[in-house]
Amino acid sequence: MEKLNKTVLSSLTLIALLTTAACSSSNNGNTSPAGNNSASSAAPSDGSDKKYTISMMDMTYGKIPPSDGAGVKMINEKFNVDYKTTIVPYDGYLEKMSATIAGGDMPDILGIEEYVAAGSLQKWADQGAFLKLNDYIDKYPTLKMVPAEVWGAVTNKDGSIWGIPRYYPNTAAQNFAIRQDWLDKLGLKMPTSYDELAKVALAFTKDDPDGNGKDDTYGLVMSGGGYPNYAMGAYWDLNSWYHKDADGNFIPGYIGEGRKEAVKVFADLYKQGAITKGFGANTSFEQGQADFYNGKAGIYITGIRGLDENLANSLLSVNPNAKLSAIPPFVAPDGSQGFMAQKGYYRITVLNAKLAGDEGKIDRILSMIDYGRTFVPIDQQTPDNEIFDFRNGKNGVGYTYENGVATLSQPDQGLMPASYLPDAVMWAPSVLDNKYSELQTNPLYKPLVKELEQQYQDFEQYADPSNSGFSATLNSGKGTDAMNKVTDTQVKMIMGDTPLSDWDKMVDEFMKSGGSDIIKEMNDSLKGKELIGYKNMSK
Repeated sequence: MEKLNKTVLSSLTLIALLTTAACSSSNNGNTSPAGNNSASSAAPSDGSDKKYTISMMDMTYGKIPPSDGAGVKMINEKFNVDYKTTIVPYDGYLEKMSATIAGGDMPDILGIEEYVAAGSLQKWADQGAFLKLNDYIDKYPTLKMVPAEVWGAVTNKDGSIWGIPRYYPNTAAQNFAIRQDWLDKLGLKMPTSYDELAKVALAFTKDDPDGNGKDDTYGLVMSGGGYPNYAMGAYWDLNSWYHKDADGNFIPGYIGEGRKEAVKVFADLYKQGAITKGFGANTSFEQGQADFYNGKAGIYITGIRGLDENLANSLLSVNPNAKLSAIPPFVAPDGSQGFMAQKGYYRITVLNAKLAGDEGKIDRILSMIDYGRTFVPIDQQTPDNEIFDFRNGKNGVGYTYENGVATLSQPDQGLMPASYLPDAVMWAPSVLDNKYSELQTNPLYKPLVKELEQQYQDFEQYADPSNSGFSATLNSGKGTDAMNKVTDTQVKMIMGDTPLSDWDKMVDEFMKSGGSDIIKEMNDSLKGKELIGYKNMSK
């Protein structure tokens, strides 16, 4: 699994939770609740009357729809195809994919979850299993909207684009919320540096910010593995490849100068009781989350989407006057200021390399994919919108629309084309087009999300170069072990069980246990690729 360590696993767990929670009932599996209707709404066609048989295999997290459902029949009619689908449960999908590709039976279209495929994905791409897509990108509106740094993740060193990324917001991997009502009560200002963050965290711990007369609060929540990492910018983010070594190679953030500075700050805060006592390696993510939403801590991770209303209500029940603000990124020692962006995609669609030369069929497939990805703004998600209505199986059949709300049928009923299309996740032109703050109704979250949206306009975010690179060692057990040892050592440093003076020793052991290979492989894979650095992800 790519970049697998405990911290990343925690992040993935959160992402999965956010993804699940954010799936709108009106989008039938789309992770984006709103969008831009920039693509053609007409039935895509290569202009010929030829009917193509098109095969597709993908996975699902839920129940499997019937292969001959009404949604398939609608697709057949609209696109003039004989559409053959194989939808497989998430568990066991890698084995199914591997056997299919190795046996030479790969379907025309294959959906891939890269974390499931792990190192096999790059191997298949290098072996030429997937169709080169470079010449087709400009022909399809939703493909043209994919940013360069996202294409980089599915591009070989020779420049061949071998996959189509599916949409996922590219906003910051981690944002942080602070109890604004506690700041106000104690007369404190929003922290703009780690020194100021430490002073605020200590005040939240020692100055009774909730006013109950008890010594029962602290500044930061930490869970097992030291999650979240409280990186107030890409410079400090342990998962970003931001820093470079003396030879100019990118190095992973968890051995970079930013992380070293942050660990030192956290170690001092822990010593003074401002971080969850005994968080160690085993405290669950849920426990840390509960500590914050039970009103016991003042700073915690947050995000722009997928926020749990039950948690917000828990905090409001404890303190009805609770207010949250979003902490802006700090100015780094090198003058940069911005969070690390997310990868900007989740899952990949690939086409069989054997399609090469069959331009009519390729066009028909890409037209189906483009149609499924077409962005429909939230205020146009009504039966009057042809794309929305079709993808969801027609009003009164695949969904019902009453009082401005679309209630979808269950995907396993097979009534909606979206349950079968190769890609039914709308590609938003900008994360702001998703209008998350307008959709948010909880009084605790709504102003917080609005602040985050403003920060996404005010500050650039860092496109991690490692998202465009690859390291076989990193994707191996050796790489995982090496990274986990670093994480464990840093947790011990924060908790005072290992001296900070062992930092160089920790880095040296990492390099000897696979780190050198990871860095070399990653940097070699990045040669010749366009690296973006900071950019405004809201544009």
